[in-house]
Amino acid sequence: MMTLFVRTRSVLNLFKIAMLGKEKNFTSSSVARAAFLLSLPAMIELLIESMFVVVDLLYVSRLGDSAITIAGMIGTVVLVIYSIPVGLNIAASALIARRIGERKPRAAGLTAVQSIYTGIIAAVLFGVLAIIFNRQLFYAIGASERLATEGDLYSKIRFGCIIFLMLRVLLNGIFRGSGDAAMAMRAFLLAFIVNAVAGGIFIFGFGPVPAMGLVGAAIGNGIGNLAAVCYQFWYLGSKRNVLVIGRRELMIVPAIMKRLLQLGSAGTLQYLIPASSWLLMITIVAQLGEATLTGYIIADRIIICATLPAWGIANAAGVLTGQNLGAGQPERAEQSVWKTGFFNMCFLGSVSLVMMLFTGKIVGLFTSEAAVAEQAVLYLRCMTIAFFFFGYTMVISRSLNAAGQVRVVTWLYVLMFYIVQLPLAYLLGVTMGWGSKGIFGAILFSEVVLAAGCLIIFRKGTWKRIRI
Repeated sequence: MMTLFVRTRSVLNLFKIAMLGKEKNFTSSSVARAAFLLSLPAMIELLIESMFVVVDLLYVSRLGDSAITIAGMIGTVVLVIYSIPVGLNIAASALIARRIGERKPRAAGLTAVQSIYTGIIAAVLFGVLAIIFNRQLFYAIGASERLATEGDLYSKIRFGCIIFLMLRVLLNGIFRGSGDAAMAMRAFLLAFIVNAVAGGIFIFGFGPVPAMGLVGAAIGNGIGNLAAVCYQFWYLGSKRNVLVIGRRELMIVPAIMKRLLQLGSAGTLQYLIPASSWLLMITIVAQLGEATLTGYIIADRIIICATLPAWGIANAAGVLTGQNLGAGQPERAEQSVWKTGFFNMCFLGSVSLVMMLFTGKIVGLFTSEAAVAEQAVLYLRCMTIAFFFFGYTMVISRSLNAAGQVRVVTWLYVLMFYIVQLPLAYLLGVTMGWGSKGIFGAILFSEVVLAAGCLIIFRKGTWKRIRI
């Protein structure tokens, strides 16, 4: 009885350490402990992000199918722009994790500041361009005149607030690279709460605030991200983290910015490939009718929600890889990847089983249209098979990025999306007339190809010898 009590207390204490982010360096304790301390807050952060997506989808779904389609279309454009902070996120996280592993907190702080400067410039540039060419973007992704008119103000607000989204993503990458996954989790929790409350108020109206519909969703999203960014900057300046940022670290250092752009451009391209592929996939699916398109968008959002926590585990593996390579422990880095990969596969396997059993009920939460629900169910059941491959693919790709092999992962994405997925989807779904079954089958096959490529590259071991 006493032994059980001690073990329970030990587990609860471990949960407390993970949630508070008390440990920042993960190069000496057991691999399992380090993986748990980094994975738990990262999983919760991305679980919250999946709830963020669910709440937005639930709110927007109450406004009708047109609102869902507009939000989905603009979401694809935002995803393309989002690739910029994700690329910088990959670069900053990898460089900062290495500097922390090398026990150089000032160098880590300097890198963090340079990445913020770069992110702000990129956010302003692309946000302004998106607002100017708002209508052209709508038409480019196949929107009708009616949809473009309905979504005009919504899209402009989303693009105007893109700077808050980009900074939130970038700053959370900085915190994760420094080993402070708990801070990244808290920042996103704040964004979620503010967005859920503000979104509900502005969409449906409350007190003196009138119901703004889809425009209210954009306002709530922007306010949520702004609140998180304010908190992140406060924390960064409070000296509660391992990054050392003084006056010297605030200067502009072109050499570091150049290195960030070198790694970040490959990381941006890496994220841009699937984001742009999803954009192109929408144009392919749209040829099968509006019901198929809406069903695909709903199912895709559900898949994003279901798999986001697994990306938390993958992010933890990346930090462990970077810090241990920085500390000169490549074998420990490899051990971390295999252990977190197995855990991730088990997690996603469980999610897949739940999705298979309750597919119809899950889809029913978002649409009552029979034709739309049929397509959403078909895509979900097809993709639950791919969940078993996602586990290792996510972890290995993040770890290769952290090791500095960003370009290798980018080429694997080119193979998956542009050489396999898109041509095969068009061939089977449109040219050969197999419809949505052909398109969804092509997407599943491309996931298998990516998993095989990641395993082959990782087992070669060349990533252990790269210096960044």
